[in-house]
Amino acid sequence: MFITEKYKFYKLTNYLIEQAGFEIRYITKSGEGIVLEKYEKRRNKVIFIQHQSFDWSNHLEKHMNRQIKFLMEQVRQFRGRKTDYHLVFVSDFAPVDNWQRLQETRNINESGTKTSSLYYVTSENIDEELQRLSQSVDDTIDIRFTQVPSIPEQEQQSMYLHQKIESEYRRKDQQFKEVFQYGKVKWTYTLILVNLLVFFLLESEGSSTDSMHLIEWGAKFNPAIASGEWWRIGSSMFLHIGVFHLFMNMLALFFLGEVNERIYGSKRFLGIYFTAGIFGGVASFATNNAVAAGASGAIFGLFGALLFFGLHYKELFFKTMGSSLLIIVAINIAFGFTIPQIDNGAHLGGLLGGFLAAQVLHLPKKQEKLKQFTASILVVGLIIGMGSYGLMNVKSTENPEELAMIVQYYIDQEQYTQAIDVTDRFIENNTDHHYTYFYRAIAYMQKGSTERAETDFQRAIELHYDFPEAHYNLAVLYDRNNHSDARKHAEIAHEQRPQNEQFKSLYEELSQ
Repeated sequence: MFITEKYKFYKLTNYLIEQAGFEIRYITKSGEGIVLEKYEKRRNKVIFIQHQSFDWSNHLEKHMNRQIKFLMEQVRQFRGRKTDYHLVFVSDFAPVDNWQRLQETRNINESGTKTSSLYYVTSENIDEELQRLSQSVDDTIDIRFTQVPSIPEQEQQSMYLHQKIESEYRRKDQQFKEVFQYGKVKWTYTLILVNLLVFFLLESEGSSTDSMHLIEWGAKFNPAIASGEWWRIGSSMFLHIGVFHLFMNMLALFFLGEVNERIYGSKRFLGIYFTAGIFGGVASFATNNAVAAGASGAIFGLFGALLFFGLHYKELFFKTMGSSLLIIVAINIAFGFTIPQIDNGAHLGGLLGGFLAAQVLHLPKKQEKLKQFTASILVVGLIIGMGSYGLMNVKSTENPEELAMIVQYYIDQEQYTQAIDVTDRFIENNTDHHYTYFYRAIAYMQKGSTERAETDFQRAIELHYDFPEAHYNLAVLYDRNNHSDARKHAEIAHEQRPQNEQFKSLYEELSQ
């Protein structure tokens, strides 16, 4: 009888939800088809249960194939690569021909990670088919219909269970919409435009790949930060080194920013973005001596905020982005440890900073005051700790290019003592290098310590004779009281680099 089969359909669906732990994923427009899902032991179990009858097995098979195709198209709805599709039809009667041939579990892809199984439940085989279903989806449950109530009770219970299932489905759907449509996207696009504008201005006055030009514009430069220019931690977030760097970061910001701003709302989004950016910048200051720029720390913070979201909305997280997001984060971290140019301090610091900032601000309509307060203290404490560690190590470097920029910066700032201190430390910690003595000699010259400058230029030439810049500067020093030696070194500088007009001019002047 139709009423009895309808009752069994809703009763079975409700049992799978309440007793077997399945979640409602979809209800057909007619309401007579329901998709349930449960993920456990790294395998997805999807049940499509429908109240429908078929006269012939070929009709049943065609309908089966259509439903499997439909379910496979809903891959975003389901977690994991391995999925078992269980198609359950509750019917008044079975097909007149041999439908049992369709019962066998089949692989529906070449790799064997997806399978399909059929269960056709009628009054004649209900115990047998429900037993098969129990064993397939969860061997700890035992689905049975030991007693079927009267027809009026069946109608009442069917109506109640129908409303209950529909209500739960609508609640889940509403929760999804509320979570992912809380905020409107506006600051994401604003930040992208600001970054593009800054890059255009940066390129219009020089090259974005020129370290000194980046420093002038506010890139992260440890000696300048140690001298009190902490604002560079923030300004460096809007500078990028080359078009490719800009493109990759803005592409990531477009996708991650949009979803974060929808989840957290605009104010929380900005708080997370800038906290993560600052946290990543300070982490870079503490762990990386190189000149650095870019929004990577803030962008990794958006990854961290989504991971925090996943802790509180596990089902929605894995249903929408979970596995893919975790893979992307893992790949980016792995790349960071294999490619030397990547600033791991900024990336990992930004990731942690974004996670902690999300804990401080929390998700809309959620509060954990103790955890929020603790996270606030942790953020401040870590920033102070990393900043202090960076200050202690800011003057140590093993990279001659970095050393040149540091000394040049201090000389431009007329901080000659600091420039000499940096080169002293470099000489103490390394074997003799000609460029180290050269840089220190330049600082001594600017400071007026000509004898020390002369000594260092001579040492640089001893270590590396083909050093025209050292010969030229030594000639400048000698010109004051030792004309013959000045002419000698001016001649060497000109011979080593004849195309340099400055070297040529000095040589011709001393030759007259």
